[in-house]
Amino acid sequence: MTNEDFRLIDVIDDLCAGRDAFFRFVRVVNDIMTRNVLTQTLENTLEETLQFMKDNNVRHAPIVDPPAEDEEGAKPRFLGVVSERDVFRQISPYLGKGAEKDDDGKALQKRISEIITRQPKTVSPETPLRQALETMIDARVDMLPVLIEKELVGIVTAGDVTQLFVRFDALRQLGVKRGKTTRLVDLSSGRPGDAGALLSSVLRTVDDIMTHDVVCLESGSSLSEAIQVMQKGRFRHLPVVDKEGKFMGIVSDRDILLRLPLTSGQTRQDDEEFRGRLFSADSKDPSLRQSLGEAMKRDAVHVSPGHGVYDAAKKLFESRIGCLPVVDEDQNVQGIVTVTDLMRALVAAYELADRIPDPKVRRDVQSQQRAKDVPTTEEEAQPTNPSLAGQ
Repeated sequence: MTNEDFRLIDVIDDLCAGRDAFFRFVRVVNDIMTRNVLTQTLENTLEETLQFMKDNNVRHAPIVDPPAEDEEGAKPRFLGVVSERDVFRQISPYLGKGAEKDDDGKALQKRISEIITRQPKTVSPETPLRQALETMIDARVDMLPVLIEKELVGIVTAGDVTQLFVRFDALRQLGVKRGKTTRLVDLSSGRPGDAGALLSSVLRTVDDIMTHDVVCLESGSSLSEAIQVMQKGRFRHLPVVDKEGKFMGIVSDRDILLRLPLTSGQTRQDDEEFRGRLFSADSKDPSLRQSLGEAMKRDAVHVSPGHGVYDAAKKLFESRIGCLPVVDEDQNVQGIVTVTDLMRALVAAYELADRIPDPKVRRDVQSQQRAKDVPTTEEEAQPTNPSLAGQ
C-alpha cells in the first residue's frame, strides 16, 4: 500500500470491525526500521567501537566510508557491519586481570577494518517485511542494514522486531473479536478464517510459539561442550541445569566469546560451520575447560508455559535479551522463546494475512458491483413487466 492509499479512517474502521489493521498497514521495512543510524568508520579502533556500543546501547556498528573533502554533497558509502560478537572475540579474557599480558591491551587498538563483515545481508526500505524477517531467520542475524543503492538509510534489528510485537499487542487490545485458540505457526498451512483471529486468538501463551525440544547442559559441562552443542544445533542460547535437571541459568554465545583466548585476524562468518571463526580456538587451551557454572547468567529472566506471549515479547524488548527460558513450577525447563520464534510467528501471520482480501479492495469491488446494479437511464428504470406500470 502506498502512502497515497493510506487513510487513518481506514485504520479506525478496521480496528472497530476487528479486522487485521496491523497487517494491512505494516507491510514493508520502511514501516519499522530505525532511522538516523549512528555509524563508525574503518579508522575506529576496537576500543572506540566497544565504547560506542556501550554509550549508545547498541550491539551493531554499521561501518561507512565518509566522503572526501572535495566531494561536496556526497553521502557516506556503506561498507559493512561490526557486531558486538566480533569485538568480544578480539578481547582477551585476562584483560584487566592479574594474568593480563602486554598483547591483551594492544589488541584493543586494532582497527575495525580487520574484523568488519563486508557485503552483509541487506534490504531496502521497500522490501516486504515478511521477506526481511525470513532473511534474518535464514541468515541468523540480529540486524539488517537498510540501503538505497549504497547509502545507509536505516537498520532493522531484533529490538525492532520485539517492539513490533509490543505495538501489535497495543492494537490487539483496542477491541478485536475473539475466536477459538489456534497455534499461529500451524495456520500458515491451513485455510484462513476471520482476519480478526490474527490479533486475538492465535497468540495467547508462550506455548503457542516456543521451541519445545530444548537442549540443556549441566552446570559442570565445559565451554568446549557448549560450543559443540551450539554449532551442531545452530543456536545461540543454552539453558543450564543442575544434576537433577532443575533450571539454574542461561549461557549465550556472547558469554562464551568473552571467555575464549585472544584471537587474531578476521572473524567474518562466511564459513559453513555455525560461528566457526568466532568459536575457533586451540582445543588444548585451558579456557575451553571452564564450566558453564562460571559462565552462565544466574537469576535469568524466565517465564512459565502459560505466560502471555505479548508480555513475553515485552520482557524481551525491555530487558534487551534474546531469549526467555520457559520453566514450569517445579523448575523444569519446558522450552525456550527467542526473538527468532517471534520472527517465525510474524512470518506465519503475514502468510495468513496475505490470503485474506484487503478490505479496501473488497469494498471497491462491492461498490463497483452495486454501481452495475443501479439503473443509469430513465428507460432502464422502467418496469420490465408492463402490467406493473403505474402501480
